[in-house]
Amino acid sequence: MDLEQMKSGWNKLSVQLEKNNTINTRIVHEMISTRNRTNYEKIARDHKFTLSVLVLLAAAALPFQARTEIIQMSSAIIIEIVLFASIAVTSYMLKLLSGFEHSYCSVDKMIHNVLIYKRVYSLNQRFGGVVAIVVIGVVYAIEQAFTASAVMALVAALVAAVAFGVHQTKRHNRLLKDIEDGLVELREFGKV
Repeated sequence: MDLEQMKSGWNKLSVQLEKNNTINTRIVHEMISTRNRTNYEKIARDHKFTLSVLVLLAAAALPFQARTEIIQMSSAIIIEIVLFASIAVTSYMLKLLSGFEHSYCSVDKMIHNVLIYKRVYSLNQRFGGVVAIVVIGVVYAIEQAFTASAVMALVAALVAAVAFGVHQTKRHNRLLKDIEDGLVELREFGKV
């Protein structure tokens, strides 16, 4: 084998290796993007479920406003205001999640969107529970008509809600961490 044939063979192998590297990079990039999309969809599905429950609660609480023998008008209005505020926050988080589309966003823009989403989610986590407990306390103070069994049911519901909330928060934080890790990996692939 002469030198020219070796050079030609080497160049062909080099071109083939470059094609393989490009294809491998594209495959890994798509795998990471797919994993991130799946995690976005899981988080969005949880928020859609929450939004559905909030809308149902708001709709279910409306008839009580007309029946002042069951609940006072001021209590019903306070409950509705908090429910509609919760609906607005959840809708905003869903809007932020819809901005995570890979088809038109750069990795840096997606990282920016994740940071905004994390801030809103963090504020909701920090203050949402406090607002709910304060509202329950205010409604309890206004009504002053809870029986012992109603208070026990309320406490049981709060304990169940807190346990479910802690579980969902851990799941959500894990999914969001996976998304952030995936975005860091995608950014690194962009620099290669």
